Amino acid sequence: MRDRSPLKSAYDVVVIGAGIGGLTTAALLAARGKDVLVLEQHYLPGGSAQTFPSGKYRFDVGPKLFFGMDASRGNMRHHAQVFAELDEWPDLLHYESYYSFIHPRGCLRVAGSVDEYLAQLVAAFPSEEAGIRAFYCHLEALHQLFVGIPNLPLDDLWSLASLMWRVPLDRLLELSYWSRVTLGELFDRYIASPELRAIINAEFVAFCYSDIDNAPAVLGALVLIERHKGGGTFTRGGSGELARLLIRGLEKHGGRISYRSPARRVLVEDGRVRGVELGDGTRIEARWVVSNAGVVNTFGRSGTTVEPLVERHWLRPDTVRRVDQLKLTDSFITLFAGVDASVFPPGTDPHTLYIDRYYPSVRELRMICFCNSSFKDPSLAPAGKHALQIVYFDPEFCTFASWQRDDHYAARKEAACQRALAMAEQVFPGIVAGLDRLEVGTPLTYEYYLARWGGGWGAQMTVDQFAFQRFQHKTDVEGLLLVGADTHPGIGVVSVTMSGLNCAHHIAPARF
Repeated sequence: MRDRSPLKSAYDVVVIGAGIGGLTTAALLAARGKDVLVLEQHYLPGGSAQTFPSGKYRFDVGPKLFFGMDASRGNMRHHAQVFAELDEWPDLLHYESYYSFIHPRGCLRVAGSVDEYLAQLVAAFPSEEAGIRAFYCHLEALHQLFVGIPNLPLDDLWSLASLMWRVPLDRLLELSYWSRVTLGELFDRYIASPELRAIINAEFVAFCYSDIDNAPAVLGALVLIERHKGGGTFTRGGSGELARLLIRGLEKHGGRISYRSPARRVLVEDGRVRGVELGDGTRIEARWVVSNAGVVNTFGRSGTTVEPLVERHWLRPDTVRRVDQLKLTDSFITLFAGVDASVFPPGTDPHTLYIDRYYPSVRELRMICFCNSSFKDPSLAPAGKHALQIVYFDPEFCTFASWQRDDHYAARKEAACQRALAMAEQVFPGIVAGLDRLEVGTPLTYEYYLARWGGGWGAQMTVDQFAFQRFQHKTDVEGLLLVGADTHPGIGVVSVTMSGLNCAHHIAPARF
């Protein structure tokens, strides 16, 4: 039951936005004794990780494959740290096979150990065996560099001092070096095949929204190796269950979330946060304000119509410049489809990626991804049906600037839908005839429902927007903190959970 009582006039902390990063921060701070209010402009929590009802179906907006939630496996166990502190645990479903990648030469299945996957790569590209094994050996070595390194905020001097004390300097220097080398450069040291390069690039775009010619090599190690070590899971009931778990932890410790409560602006006086003004003019005092609204929505951007939460005169000129030059991910077309189960052959993996040819660059990439949550959780769809999120990447339709809510919007949306369905038919013949329900999301759809300018997933994870080069939590305004996908360490459920942990540390460090 949602609390509809009047809001108090003052809280210790106000969090703007109920994405996973914001909710993680809020729940942890409530558990550590702070009086916390979360303001969410939508009627559903979770941000990009929300589950929404549509007829007899429930569809996931964003992630359907979680790594790092199984406390017994892998190195990225930050979710378990949060669950333990809140004493709230999700009902996890485990994937035996994570996804299939269909390409012109065949199909790769991502499951099990790295060795099993390498055997498939070598079978598909036998002339590249030595290079493939050397490339993955290098990735595993980079992955090992992270073992034992704690998740700490990079804008806290005591945390950095602790890091320097606990981790050998040569390891930190090596991580720093490979953070400035792209994954594409590392790939090219070992492998010549443009076809295999196109596969790795498409995979990376699908999971990190950045191509290998811009993403750092250390990120490649985390993505391409950790998936085999940490285990793939999904929350029963949809990805939105993760948000609901965090809200239970928040409310159990006296915190509050208010839906349909957009923040109009952050109140600042003499360079320090004083509170938040809501869309209806209500003012709420707070000692700290945490923005999970995204950097552009928080600080504005030159040449756009974004109304910033913080007036720009409070920012240093270099901060204004950084915000204006921030590189954001592109968006995509999403079909939320209810489909007859007979369309999918026995043995179909819960997730399928498909490219119809080997695209040499991300600027040309056309790819479709099928995410079928109901394969693992039948409660998300009626009997005999499946609830799919079909994500379509196409340079003609995925740039935010190419979309306008004008007289041509409906026709353009329909054209994108038909293009996506035509590609879907190449993978699963009969899927169009098997449609029972269909909703289409465009970049403008994501901007509207997630209140994120650009309609994408956040700041790109590139060598010049990674680690220390990325936005951290502290801002030019005392008492105003940032959290979420635009901050270190980046995009993805694990990353924003780490961001939430670190943001909470700035206000109330954990005591174990």
